[in-house]
Amino acid sequence: MNLIVPDIDRTVAEDVFGAPRIRAFTLCTLGEVLRGYGVSFAAILQEAGLPQNADEDDLAWIPLEKFARVLTLAAKKTGDPCFGLKYGAVARFTSNPLVYLMSNAADLRTALRSFAQYHAVICSNSLSFVESNGSGRIEWSYPVTIANVVQLTDFVVMRFVWRIQSSAGSSWRPISVGLTHRRPADLAEYERRFGPRISFDQPVNSIVISGATLSLPMPGADPQLFKIIARFCEQQLERQKAAEHPLDLIREAITRCLQQGDHGPKCVARELGVTPNGLHRRLKAQSTSFQRLLDDTRRCLTERYLTETSLKLSDIAARVGYSELSAFSRAARRWFGTSPRSFRRRSPNLDAAA
Repeated sequence: MNLIVPDIDRTVAEDVFGAPRIRAFTLCTLGEVLRGYGVSFAAILQEAGLPQNADEDDLAWIPLEKFARVLTLAAKKTGDPCFGLKYGAVARFTSNPLVYLMSNAADLRTALRSFAQYHAVICSNSLSFVESNGSGRIEWSYPVTIANVVQLTDFVVMRFVWRIQSSAGSSWRPISVGLTHRRPADLAEYERRFGPRISFDQPVNSIVISGATLSLPMPGADPQLFKIIARFCEQQLERQKAAEHPLDLIREAITRCLQQGDHGPKCVARELGVTPNGLHRRLKAQSTSFQRLLDDTRRCLTERYLTETSLKLSDIAARVGYSELSAFSRAARRWFGTSPRSFRRRSPNLDAAA
């Protein structure tokens, strides 16, 4: 059977290609939810820098940074610090091809593997699914250039839990949840939705699922439809390769190496599957150097850690590759014009509700 693939590489922002992005269907029920709070959807779109018709074309691309900003503003305007969680629980995205892919997988394991394999069809952040010791683990993170991702993180973790519950039942809870942002003042909403095993200030976001849950069948799955949608997703990924910016891929590799405790060019080249000389050529083609990109990645990560987590300065220093706190402090002064402690103190917590 041949699948005719429609052109869904549309965008509501001229500069979205080559930048982190997400499909506009993520906005499609947000207006209705905000009306329930008495908050203007149009005003939030405007403040976030999106056009008023951003939600009209479900499969258009919008900048991921602006979607994160929309959710941050929604939490502030509604006065609800758990807005991302609640929106993730009630949003329904009928234009999402991965919803149909997962729904027609043989079991939850295949559904999650397929989502990880094809998630770039709907969003350009980093995401993986791995199995070990009889359980499965979904991990995801966001490009270091995007700030204020607390509400976005909560929205995504709730979407995963909701999707798994469609197979496992509404009472299902994950073995554990790890979130990169700081512990909220009130844990009640998190524990109600995810159970008690929640960790904050983690290097990556994660959900751990038992092997028994992964083996659950997906209700009403159609194997033939699964194959058709998978083929569609493969074709979309091929079409999207040209839009990937090489520096974004290198930044992601640097971030992964920092998490492993190694930020040298050999580690980054290995992550990318190229030689160190090949990495150098890629960077030279983009008129930059490894040290310059490493420094900027460290700066972006440090800003996120200082504003969105409660990590100690020594822990932040270690996460961005500094063995000495003094060296980290000097770098922070160069980046921000002040000490890391002062930067944290004066930075507004944009993800807390007003």
